[in-house]
This record gives sequence, C-alpha cells and structure tokens, in this order.
Amino acid sequence: MKFFLVEDNLKTNRIWKNKTITKTLLILFTVMFAFVLVNCSEGKKEDTSSALLAPLLFLTYTANPDLPEPALNSVNLTIGNDKFTKTIGVCRGDFGVDDNVMIPGNDFSLPSFFLHKVDFTKTSDVSVTPAGSFLLNVDTQNGSYDPVLSCPVKIMENSATVYDIQVKDCLVDKIVGAVTPPTNIISFRVRCTKGL
Repeated sequence: MKFFLVEDNLKTNRIWKNKTITKTLLILFTVMFAFVLVNCSEGKKEDTSSALLAPLLFLTYTANPDLPEPALNSVNLTIGNDKFTKTIGVCRGDFGVDDNVMIPGNDFSLPSFFLHKVDFTKTSDVSVTPAGSFLLNVDTQNGSYDPVLSCPVKIMENSATVYDIQVKDCLVDKIVGAVTPPTNIISFRVRCTKGL
C-alpha cells in the first residue's frame, strides 16, 4: 500500500513540476519578447522604462471574458455597438424537423433573432453558419444579416432543460439586398428552456 502512495506522490510532484516549469518559461519568454519588441522598434530611445512597463501591461491585460448570462428565455444581442435584449419564444428540437431557437412568431419588433437547424445533442465543435446547420439570421431596421463564414459557438450549458450558448464577434453581411452597414459584427448569448 505504501508503494502506491509513494508512486502517486511522485506522479503528482512530476505533474506539478512540469506545470510550474511551463508557466515560468512562458513568463520568461513573454518578458524577453516584450523587451526585444520595444527596444528593436524604429526610433528607439535610450530610455528603457517602456521595456520595463511592457511586461506589466501584458500581465494586467484581461482575457476576453464570456458574455453576461441573460435571463432565462431571452437573448442578449449586440449588433456593432448597439445592444438589445429579446425574448425567446421557441427553443426546441424535433430530430431535424423543427430545431429552432428564435423569437416568438408574433414579435415583429426589430432586431429579430433566428437560429435554425440547431442540433441540441451537440455539446462542442459547433459553429453558426450562413447555410447548413446552426443557421443564424438577424433582421434589423436597415436590412438582414447572416455570417460571412462559420463563427464558433461556445456551449455554456446543454442540460435536459436548459440550452445556453454564446457567439462572440461574428462577422456578418447582408443576406439579400442592401443592408447598412454592409458588414457588421454580431455577438449574442441566448439561454432558453428546451421544449419552449
């Protein structure tokens, strides 16, 4: 029994040591890269304070966080710089027949939000697309948008009762006809009750 405990401790120590070494090397590389980048730029000054500040700025830079969680059965939608909250009226799948997450059929206010051909069995490796599955359409007062190319989806929750996904910074353009502006960026997070 002692042998297994010692072996587990050795494995844990090796893993911890590898993680620590990796983090240390990453920090060291970042500091060296920032120093070289700042000091090799055109118009280099004798003052090295910017080289010392660069790693500190890098360490204080925050990662692109998740979008805020919307209320159940709603979508927080950002089109360009404009933010909207819409109620979700449909959140259900029926084996490829009626697989949608969208606003209610009686909601004619803009913008609209439609996500068709949703595969509710997926928990990863999903993208919204202009055609095919996870088909995204957003109608605005100035025209309608769909993705230029596929945009990755982060599935926040896919339980027996709740479906929660987000898409960030998806490049979109016109579906048909003119739209203003012709190209835009859309982000959304939708959270709905399955079977709605």
